[in-house]
Amino acid sequence: MRISELSRRVGVSSETLRAWERRYGVLKPRRTNGNTRLYSGLDEARVRVMQRYISENLPVAQAAEMAMSAQLRLRSGSAGEVPDHERRRAMQDLVSALAVFDETSADRALQQLLGAYAVTAVLRDVILPYLHEVGESWAQNRISIAQEHFASQFLQARLHALSRGWDRGLGPRAVIAAAPGDYHTLGITCFGIALHRLGWRVVSLGAATPVEMLGEVASATGARLIGVSASVVGLLEPHAAQLAELARATPVVIGGYATGAGLAGRCGAMYLEEPIAAAAEVTISQAE
Repeated sequence: MRISELSRRVGVSSETLRAWERRYGVLKPRRTNGNTRLYSGLDEARVRVMQRYISENLPVAQAAEMAMSAQLRLRSGSAGEVPDHERRRAMQDLVSALAVFDETSADRALQQLLGAYAVTAVLRDVILPYLHEVGESWAQNRISIAQEHFASQFLQARLHALSRGWDRGLGPRAVIAAAPGDYHTLGITCFGIALHRLGWRVVSLGAATPVEMLGEVASATGARLIGVSASVVGLLEPHAAQLAELARATPVVIGGYATGAGLAGRCGAMYLEEPIAAAAEVTISQAE
């Protein structure tokens, strides 16, 4: 919505809203290609929280701080693609905030996206490219290990919040995990979120999962899919024969930086290059 609409909804003048945005950062509008500000339901919610604190006689600056720190839960947006100009801005916001360990600013940037766009669109267009950028930056010594750890921890916490209730639904079950010895779970978590949005019931076993455990859980739950990610070269190869044995009973898919079509063939698995598209691909294959 434009600022005039936001002003009408909350009963605060446009001039005051602009002042709150400029002085306190309470509002964080998206921008069109023409640089027009567009405010979201999250902006409206923060203004209303700020108004409540002001009505309780808190100083405006303190009310703004309380509004910005409030944990607000809003329904995800529905737009299926993040426009390129907004994707670039969001990526830069995340890079700038997480490089200086600024969790609050990074969280606000992510919440703005999730309030306007579908979760899978945000994962595909912003989060996964950002993770790739972090990996490249770390490999080239452009960011420190501490910065990489902080960014990964921040995103893992937010993705876990999006993956609550994975066991609910009427669709088929999928069991997902990172390869034995692999503690990188961001990619497989994105895959699980996308699967659940397509109706799957997902059982996530997390990091460094033994292959035999995958088989046990798949058998116990009647799973129709096993998904395994590998981000470190050499971790999955020793388990190719075990995975091939599992694949005789339950379809197996693998993905991640340290996998490829050749390894997938040795595992008797399907190779999936990009988690969001992969979720749609396996869902279609199950329906055929």
